[in-house]
Amino acid sequence: MAKRRLNSEGSITFHKQSNLWFARVSHGDKRVGIYKKTKREVQKALKELQREQDHGAQLTNSTMLLKDYLPEWLLMHKNALRASSYEGYETIVRVHLVPRFGRYKLNGITPDIITKTWATMIQQGHSATVVNHCQRRLSKALNDAVRRNLIFRNPCALVTTPKIQKKEITALDFNEIDILLLEAKTTPHYPIIFMALQTGMRRNELLALLWKDVDLDLETIHVSRSIFRIHKKTVVQPTKTKNSNRTIALSPQATLFLKSELQRQIDSGLFHGYKVNGESPVFNSVYSGKGLLPSSLSAAFKTIANRACLNAKFNDLRHTHASILFKQNVHPKIVQERLGHSSIRVTLDIYSHLMPNMQKDAIQNFTIGIT
Repeated sequence: MAKRRLNSEGSITFHKQSNLWFARVSHGDKRVGIYKKTKREVQKALKELQREQDHGAQLTNSTMLLKDYLPEWLLMHKNALRASSYEGYETIVRVHLVPRFGRYKLNGITPDIITKTWATMIQQGHSATVVNHCQRRLSKALNDAVRRNLIFRNPCALVTTPKIQKKEITALDFNEIDILLLEAKTTPHYPIIFMALQTGMRRNELLALLWKDVDLDLETIHVSRSIFRIHKKTVVQPTKTKNSNRTIALSPQATLFLKSELQRQIDSGLFHGYKVNGESPVFNSVYSGKGLLPSSLSAAFKTIANRACLNAKFNDLRHTHASILFKQNVHPKIVQERLGHSSIRVTLDIYSHLMPNMQKDAIQNFTIGIT
């Protein structure tokens, strides 16, 4: 009969498949384990476990299945997330995490299991972006399990995810802008396409814009919300980040356009039987006065772009706005503020490919000393 290990008595083993060291310590009728990359690290971790146990720490190792834990964890965070963020979390949990990890116990999920699962997803054709989203959601869920004392360590900490290939952004040049606007001119979507180019706002920010957010005297737009469609309902939600709540200065051209657009809507409302006031959407249906929907706008833009022989998406209008500002040597901090990025690092990371050209232009007239 095998000798039962006593509390605080630990063991260390090496897992060849995962290339990781594993330390375990007895705690009552349970075994608590930790993975580390080196033997020295796992020896140190084992001592920490034993020290915590000696000081009366309650080491736990939950046998709850992840198919039960993950939905419970998701529900706990529902009220703390934006509607669109919660929808994204729910989709990741329901479509990817529960089907792949649901049968495992919280104390049975290992770095090796997670790593092999991500590799299988890549082989099945899922993108590195999707896998990284899954890793982040699973890691957050397991971190919360650690905080709740359900498990002792988060195995995701020792998992390396596939590298995401950075996508080159698409920005229209001035000739392409003219072609696009000419094609859009005869459609009801011309106003929002024109203002997307003028402001660099996100699609759902533009769709959430009300006339009370537009100050035609000060020539500004205040961005404070976006919309999100879920279960065929339109949900108004806060902007994407704290910095997304911002005030955007309008060009004289944009101000004149919005003034004429407001008058056009007032006249159209009188004709079709609806009122236009501060609570009315800036971009609406001509016949009903109701706001446009994200999916219908994207579909309409695709049709317009195809007719103009342009390979562009609506979000490329945002990139185009930023690209024009950079070409005009506008400081990146101003670009960040207009776009509503969380930090200037995000702006520079996205548009770093424009920097060499800016640097070349900036150095043309640089001279020092005697030649």
